Amino acid sequence: MASMEHAEEVKTVKEKEKKEKTKEKKEKVDETTDTTKLRAKLEKIDAKIDDLKAKKQEIVDRLLQLEEATANAAAAPEAEAAPPASG
Repeated sequence: MASMEHAEEVKTVKEKEKKEKTKEKKEKVDETTDTTKLRAKLEKIDAKIDDLKAKKQEIVDRLLQLEEATANAAAAPEAEAAPPASG
């Protein structure tokens, strides 16, 4: 159990370090006066956003496929279990 506690402590320390680095980056953007650098950063962010949107669309498409397949699989046994309509 001690190793789990240690892992949690390490995790929180890493999270704090990450937050500090993010804060430092934000401060650097505020200090930057070079328009070329700012435009490059903006283009880089736009490219990342586009990539994330593409990944999101792939995930949504796959999720819809899986949900549809699950719905079809659930409907198939019901159709087989129903008695014939002639009677």
